[in-house]
Amino acid sequence: MGENAKLKVENLKAGYDGKVVLDGVSMSVAPGEIRIILGASGCGKSTLLKTIIGLEKPLGGSIEMLGAKVDWSEGRPSNELMKRLGVLFQAGALLSSLSVGENVALPLRIHNPGLPVRVVEELVRLKLEQVKLGHAYSKLPNELSGGMRKRAGLARAIVTDPELLFCDEPSAGLDPVTSRGLDDLLLELRDGLGITMVVVTHELDSIRALCDRMTFLAGGKVVYDGKLDEAEANGPQEVKDFLERKPGEVKQTGRTIAFNVEDV
Repeated sequence: MGENAKLKVENLKAGYDGKVVLDGVSMSVAPGEIRIILGASGCGKSTLLKTIIGLEKPLGGSIEMLGAKVDWSEGRPSNELMKRLGVLFQAGALLSSLSVGENVALPLRIHNPGLPVRVVEELVRLKLEQVKLGHAYSKLPNELSGGMRKRAGLARAIVTDPELLFCDEPSAGLDPVTSRGLDDLLLELRDGLGITMVVVTHELDSIRALCDRMTFLAGGKVVYDGKLDEAEANGPQEVKDFLERKPGEVKQTGRTIAFNVEDV
């Protein structure tokens, strides 16, 4: 695994309520890379993401992010490490009682409570402009379309200028045009801001638009780790079948990553 990797997962074992979902998962994500995590429904994609970002305690193995080992020895991992991450949750996860601007400001208020109100507002407006939502600062989430809610969630995920951005099914529930627009926006942010990204998705168009390297999960294991074109040419048959399927052939469980305000 690369010495300068932004994320290293080694021999990870993860699961819930005594049930092992992932066993022996390893991967390394290079700086500036967009790593796609994929596999059939129930393969453990969301479990992997939740464990990496500190919402679930690993059952074994190790995780290192941004040069620091994720340490559970004294409870939840360090807030100092977690504030260097951004997370775009599947449904956007905006709080309905807060305006878009207030939603985007949440990570700043949690991780940097001493910031002046004027500075917070300026940072929030900047991030909303970056995701093409500058006009929506005072709107409520229920006044936004599905694609706009995803972009507002993305603005919140990047408001602290994270070095690592995690996205859980960013295109889920979006029409093809809106989905492509979100993919283009993620590429713009990666290229413009140098953010390293880990994206969980089953959408073929998004995989082809975003993927630098992919990690394919099946049966709680990594069955392929590498480039998309190499997977299509010489990958395991189950990976080829997944990538060659027609839209709609793979059903999803609908599981989303739950979170609390302090997780943002």
